This record gives sequence, structure tokens and C-alpha cells, in this order.
Amino acid sequence: MSYVPTIVVGYEPKTEVDLYLPQAQMRKWNLASPTATVQFGSKTVRARISGIDRSGQTLIRPALAGSLRLPTGVPLLLRYNADQQTLVFGPYVGILVSSYHAQMTQSPFGPLSSFFNEIADLCRKRGGIICAFRLQDVNWDAGIVRGLVRRGGVWRQKVLPLPQCIYNRLVSRQRERSEQMTEWLQRCKEANIPFFNERFLNKWHVHSALQNQESAAAHLPATVRYQSQEDLRMMLSTYRTVYAKPANGSMGRGIIRLRRTQEGYQLARPGGFGKTFSSITGLQQYLRKQTKGKPYLLQQGLPLIGMHGRPTDFRVLVQKNRAGEWAVTSMVARLGLNRIVSNISRGGQMMTPLQALRVCGPWAGSARPSPATLKEVALKLSILLEEALPGHYAEFGVDLGVDVRGQVWLLEVNSKPSKTANTIPLPEGVEEPPRRARPSVVRMLEYSSYLSGFPRTAKPKPKRAAGRAKSKKNRRR
Repeated sequence: MSYVPTIVVGYEPKTEVDLYLPQAQMRKWNLASPTATVQFGSKTVRARISGIDRSGQTLIRPALAGSLRLPTGVPLLLRYNADQQTLVFGPYVGILVSSYHAQMTQSPFGPLSSFFNEIADLCRKRGGIICAFRLQDVNWDAGIVRGLVRRGGVWRQKVLPLPQCIYNRLVSRQRERSEQMTEWLQRCKEANIPFFNERFLNKWHVHSALQNQESAAAHLPATVRYQSQEDLRMMLSTYRTVYAKPANGSMGRGIIRLRRTQEGYQLARPGGFGKTFSSITGLQQYLRKQTKGKPYLLQQGLPLIGMHGRPTDFRVLVQKNRAGEWAVTSMVARLGLNRIVSNISRGGQMMTPLQALRVCGPWAGSARPSPATLKEVALKLSILLEEALPGHYAEFGVDLGVDVRGQVWLLEVNSKPSKTANTIPLPEGVEEPPRRARPSVVRMLEYSSYLSGFPRTAKPKPKRAAGRAKSKKNRRR
């Protein structure tokens, strides 16, 4: 698929032609008619077109740009949809956010601003537009959205048509479960706008989706919904250590470790808090007060490798790529600050997976997974999970644990992994995030472009000349 770089100019040419296209491109697209349908987002108009000799350049009449609500000064791409005989500007990606501060033009999204800046700047560099908006910023009946667009290093409010696809970055589970959101999703489907990373994941739903799939079951710790004292008794009689986890929690919040001892039971929380109970009834009564009626799971405790009593897990970021297929983007090992959770947001420390597998322990045998094995497991589980869950997903943060026997376990899956700057693994001695867009941003933009109808093709790797390769080989000898 070929694209024509385009930018809207601010002057009115002295002609009635609305859109000038390179002559070579018009021949390639077989455009002979003096008029064509032109589209940007949800907006389409009929325009007068003509060829221009200047290679690779497109000129747009400001009146046409105004009708399409095309922003001036923003580089875009133009493609031809032969099936619908329509010229389409894009890619145009919408990002749904919970809130923003429009007056803070350089960082309107708080801790997420660096992520949004990266994706918007990279999109602009490659050709395309990012628009961030809230639920209430969309007028479905008018087919418009009033959102923030980044230009010249600042975010300004613009009124644009509905986007070609929408990336969900809502941070509120309550907002996501609201009646307004249900209606909003239905509107997206009616408008044929792809909406991905549809929901926060519930731990029990993830476990239920995977437990009946043979290739996934071996990686799942025993898990039950915590509904009664009998559930607590059964799990603690089967396993010496059990973790109580909020079904809708994230970042290690609310996790409680329970342990059976000769004297009774121990309860521990991150931060060093501990309490002992002589009976299961006492533990049940206290635990019920702590969980405050929220849905919790009881999960088998695992003898995970670690260092100095601090657990280690592996966060694997799995995303859909420029071809719409799942692929591993990155992986990092996390050494916990305490004995209960390893999340970076809770004080954990990052290291490379290979380093963690070498220095952490103890090991009960010679079987040790490689980083490649961890990636294979995360990729397999992501594919199986999306197949089993309703909704459209394009990104999973898969948390894996490795026990002392080398078995790989699934600890958690997050459909909205953190995008704050302090979760980016940096080389030793580097204190600031790199200015180059992180791989997760690149992949997310490429998938969004794919959904928008502007897939990027991989650049062919340069072939090394045979004679040159041979001479290098001779030099090594």
C-alpha cells in the first residue's frame, strides 16, 4: 500500500480545484475522474481533484480542509481505498482518557504526559495525528470530538471528526463499568470504530478463561474465589502459604499473605505489618474486615526464586504489531522491596531477566528457564487469553514467576500496564528516560496505524555483499 505525505497549507490557491495530487500517484491509483470522495476520520466530502507535477507533494484547498476539519500544520498521509473509491487522510488515532488539564499545555495528563508526548511526537514524525479526549468530549450525533492535539511541543484543544480507531487509557474501573461507558462502546460499534484495550481485567475472569485450556493450565497456580471460611480452611490445609488478592486490584495493592504454622496462622501485608491467629475462625473474622466486602481470590503460594527473601517476578509486555499479530515487545525482572510484592510502584527494583535468572535462587535442581522460554509462555498465554475473553485487546502486561524447580507460573495479567516514566528500564548510570520513543510506544502506534488503515511495512534488512562478508571472515581467521 502506498501513501502520499500531506500537510494542510494556510493559503487559498486561485483555482477551483480542491485537492492536487502527484501525477504519478494518480496514474498508480487509476484516478481519472475530476471528482472523488475524500475522508478524514468519520467525515467525508466530495472534492474536485487534479494532478500536479511536483513529485510527492499534495496541496489541499483550505475550504476542503475546513469541511473535513483537517488541522493545519500537521503532517498526514493519504491513501486510496479502491473498494470504496475514497481518498483517506490519516492515520488518525484517538486516545480515551479519564481526565486532563487543558491549561497545562505541556503536561496535561499528569504522570502519563511523557507517554502521550512520545506517541504524539512519533506519530507526527511518521505522518499522522493523535487526539486525546474524555467520554464527555464526544458528540456522537454531530460526529465530532473536542480533544487535545499536540503541536510545537504543546497540547491544544481542537474540534475534529470521530477518529479511525480508539485506544482505551481510562484509569478508573468504576468509570469503565458505568452505564455511560456501555452506551459509548455501543456507539463505537455502530460507527465501526475499533476500540481496543476494552476493559480492565479481573483476576478471576483471567483464571477462568485459561484454566480449561490444556496448554495454559500448567502455568496457573491453584486459585479459588474467597467466599466463605471453608474456602480459607481448604486452601490453608492444602498449601502452607496462600495469598489473598483483590480480584480487581493492580500494582500489588491489597495483597495479603497467609501462612499456616504449628501455633496457628500468620497474616502479613507489605510494609512489615503482621498478625497471628490461633484459629481459622479468628483469621476469617479479621480477614473479612480487611477485605471490606470486596471480591477477593485465594491463591496458592509459590516457592519463587528471589534474593535475600525478596521475591522476583518477570513483567513481559506483549502487544499486537504492525500486522495485527501478538508479539513480545519487552521483558524486565523485578526484585521486590519486601517479601510479598515485587511491583516497581511498591518500591521494587528492576534488573535484566538474564541477570535475575543467574543471581536469584535458590534452585532445587538444574532445570532453569531461559528468557526465551519466559517470552514464549507470555506470548502463548496472551493469545489464548484474547481468544477466550470477550472484547478487543492489543496489549497485556504478563507477570510471570519462576519457582525453585524451574516451573514458570502466571501471576497476573494487566490489560493497561503502567506507562509512567519510572517504569521504563534504563541502562546503568542513566537517570533520565531516553528521548527516543520506547519500543512499547512504537508498537502501539504501529498497531493503531494498522487499525486506521495505514499499516507500516517492515523495512527490508540490507544485504551484505558476498565479497565483503568473505573478507571479514578471512580477517577473523
